[in-house]
Amino acid sequence: MDSIWSRDGVPEVKHFSIAIFFAIFFIAAHFFLDAFLFQKFAKWLLSDGIVPLKMTKSIKRKVAKCSESMWKLTYYGTVQACLLTVIYHEPWSRDINQYFKGWPNQELKLPFTLLYMCQCGFYLYSIAALLTWETRRKDFSIMMSHHIVTVFLIGFSYFTSFFRIGLIVVALHDACDVFMEAAKVFKYSENEFAASVLFGFFAVSWVILRLVFFPFWVIRCSSYNLIEVLKLSEAYHTFLYYFFNTMLLTLLIFHIYWWILIYSMIRRQLKNRGKVGEDIRSGKYVLNFCTLRHCSLMHIIKIFLYFINPLKNLLPSIWQVVITVSYNCIHSKYRFRR
Repeated sequence: MDSIWSRDGVPEVKHFSIAIFFAIFFIAAHFFLDAFLFQKFAKWLLSDGIVPLKMTKSIKRKVAKCSESMWKLTYYGTVQACLLTVIYHEPWSRDINQYFKGWPNQELKLPFTLLYMCQCGFYLYSIAALLTWETRRKDFSIMMSHHIVTVFLIGFSYFTSFFRIGLIVVALHDACDVFMEAAKVFKYSENEFAASVLFGFFAVSWVILRLVFFPFWVIRCSSYNLIEVLKLSEAYHTFLYYFFNTMLLTLLIFHIYWWILIYSMIRRQLKNRGKVGEDIRSGKYVLNFCTLRHCSLMHIIKIFLYFINPLKNLLPSIWQVVITVSYNCIHSKYRFRR
C-alpha cells in the first residue's frame, strides 16, 4: 500500500479551505506564543536575564518588535526546514529543465498541497496582521502589495499545476527571511556581533537567491521553458504565460526596491564599523541615489526585463507602465539628495 504522503492528487478549490484553517491557526498560535513565550523571552534578552526591565514606552515598543521577529523566525525556520526536506529528494529540485516537464500532468503529492496551503494561509494571516496588530512601518503599502501578489501567485501556480517552480520560489524567499528575522532578534537584544554576522548572511543570500538565481534561473526558465509546453496560439495558454510571468516580475521589482534599502543599511553598517543600524523602514529615511547614479532603479529593472524574457519586442508596451509607476512611487515617497 502506498503511503498517503506519496499519493498523487489534483488541485481543487476545496483545498483552499486548508489555507483558511492555517490562517486561523497562525492567528491563534501567534497570540498564544507571544503571550506565554516570546514576550517573556524578549524581556529576558533585553535585560540580560539579570535586571528587571522598566517598561517604558520605548522598551515596550522594542519588546513588541523583538517578539514579532521571534514569531516570524519560528515560522520561516520551521517551514524552510520542512520545505527543504520535502523537495530535497525530488529530481526536479536540482534541474530547472524539469520545472515544467510533463505539465500539466505533474504529480501533486500531499506534502506539496500542505506546504502550498500553509504558505497561502500564512500570507492571508500576514495581510490581517499588517492591517491590525503588527508594527506599522514606512514600507507598509509595498509590503501589503507584496503579500497580495504572493497570495495570487500561490493560488494561480497551484491551480495551473506550476507547483514545482512555485515551491522553488518559496524556498528561495524563506531562506532570506530566516537570516533577516534572526538578525533582528539579536539587534533588539543588543548583541551586535551576532546581528552583524546574520545581517551579512541575509544580504548575501538576498543577492544570490533573489537578485541572481530568481531572475536569471527561475524567471528565465518560466519565460523560455514554459513556452515549450504551452501553445501560445491559444488564448488560455497565452494568458497563463503572461499572467504567471507578470507576477514573478512584480516580485522581482519588490526585491530590487528592498535591495536599495538593504544596500543603504550596508553602507551605514560599514560607516558604523560593523554595527547594524535600526531598520530603515521604521522611521524617516532619505534615499540617497548618489550611490546608484550610474545604475538607477529604472535601468536595473530594464536590464532584468531585457535578459529574462524571450519576447523582448513586446516588453516595452507591456511593462513600460509598470516600470514608470514603480519608479514614480519611489520618487514621490522619498526626497532625493545629491
